[in-house]
Amino acid sequence: MGADNVDIFQRLVFSVPSLSVQIPALAGLSLVYGAIAFAAVSAFTPLDPAPAGVLPVAVLLFLLPFAFAAELFPRVLSQYPRTWSYFLALTSQFVMFVYALVLSGANDIGNAWSIIWLCFITLYLLNILVLVISTGIDRYKRILLVSLAEPAALIAAFYAIGGGGDLGFSTYRHVFAFASLLIAAVFLVFVLLVVDYLIRSNTDVSAFELTSGILRNDRSSLDLGVEARPDVETLVIDNGDRLRLVAPWVHPGPLGGFGGGQLSSNVIDALNEDDESGFFVHVPCTHKEDLSNPEDAAKILDAVREPTGVARASRLVHEDYGEIEFHGRRIGDKQVIYLHGEGIDDYDTGVFMRDVDTEEVLLVDLHKHDLQDGPEKEVLYGSAEADRLKTHFDDFRSRLSEEPVHKYAAGFEVVRSAQDVVAIVERVDGESVLLMGIDTNGITPDVRALAAEYEAEFDAVLVFSTDTHASIHELANMTRSDVEALEGAIERATADVAPATVGLASQRTRPLKLLKTDYNGLVFSVNILIRLTIIALFILYVALVLWLFF
Repeated sequence: MGADNVDIFQRLVFSVPSLSVQIPALAGLSLVYGAIAFAAVSAFTPLDPAPAGVLPVAVLLFLLPFAFAAELFPRVLSQYPRTWSYFLALTSQFVMFVYALVLSGANDIGNAWSIIWLCFITLYLLNILVLVISTGIDRYKRILLVSLAEPAALIAAFYAIGGGGDLGFSTYRHVFAFASLLIAAVFLVFVLLVVDYLIRSNTDVSAFELTSGILRNDRSSLDLGVEARPDVETLVIDNGDRLRLVAPWVHPGPLGGFGGGQLSSNVIDALNEDDESGFFVHVPCTHKEDLSNPEDAAKILDAVREPTGVARASRLVHEDYGEIEFHGRRIGDKQVIYLHGEGIDDYDTGVFMRDVDTEEVLLVDLHKHDLQDGPEKEVLYGSAEADRLKTHFDDFRSRLSEEPVHKYAAGFEVVRSAQDVVAIVERVDGESVLLMGIDTNGITPDVRALAAEYEAEFDAVLVFSTDTHASIHELANMTRSDVEALEGAIERATADVAPATVGLASQRTRPLKLLKTDYNGLVFSVNILIRLTIIALFILYVALVLWLFF
């Protein structure tokens, strides 16, 4: 998954601990942070606070303000998860602790005052930024108000324990500090609104709406794209039972519930209704072929055809051209080909198929790169590399067309689980081939190890993923797959091998919208959002330091 597009959100998503972990952590860390901060103040400042003050400081400064905010946010901002709110509180609590340590090194009362107020402002801005990203820029007025709860509680505690009024500062300094907090918040929201405006001027999608929807795993249509009628290829294996492998010339993206991100899982769900069996396979294409509207998955399913099967196929042919390798077999006068290019993520649709009828060839991109450290490179149509790959493809097809055919036998099994998997065992002329498929975006090491174990049992083992973009919440943290489900599927598929027919058909969909070049606008939006926001926050922080200290 390329890091320079919307898939970068995967790198920002991680598992948030449960409340049963976070709430005790918030309470326990308040005592730890309070004790350490108290010790630092005693050791590095002229102050000599009484040990009895540790608990009040821990409760008033490190527990109550953050617990209050953690409970308030989900109540005021609908659909904001309580687990997220507590995680934000834990993050803010740590920021407060860091500032407390910095405070212990202040060399005079003026610097101490500036550090304290810089801490309050930082916490306010942190809450605003996180809440805008996770709930949307359109709620900024409510976010400005609710984000003030945490710093307001800290300010109240600060003045309550005597730190605010007895330092000898004039009323002007107090008013200046409060005004600085509000000005910084308004400036931050202004920057975010400008960023959102720039993005909307490039594409009709709000990047903050996109971000918050992805984080919440919403399902939504993108008002982008152009009308198209992509081909949908259907490979059917029938050994008394039937397996349908559906290969639409559509990419499963862009992400989550937006557009066609859940396409592969939607297709697999539909193909396995009413005791039927089916799976999604990924053709070589890019995010330009993403669906704009998730509801258009129904149009893809409507284009699934029932082909005429043949009972004879060739042995599996393999050729490695260095920069790309192919496996394939003839089925009657048609061909099924699997490709893998090491270090290549996606290919423009015209790279291989610009002059090839989808009624004649099913071309599957195995997409078997490492799930967490996959390639970012795309092969562009018309490039010198694309021309070389096309030459290799045509050469392989020519060789494959001359292969003799023999009786075909197959067995298969689809297992529906947290990760849908499929196993297909094919036997032709004494050769046994295993295909292992999993509904993920790449392959985890345990699946690769499982495939290696079966290489002694089969003449060839091919592993493929669907390139799903269904859930970044899962993909961001996936290091292991359901190998037990795969093993069970392989055992049942092997036992199920019987004389079979196999057929290929293709049909165009009814008109639907694919993102095409509008995807570039989406990419630019995300890049602008990330870079501009980071730059603006850095400038804002530097300005705050200069403003408060000088």
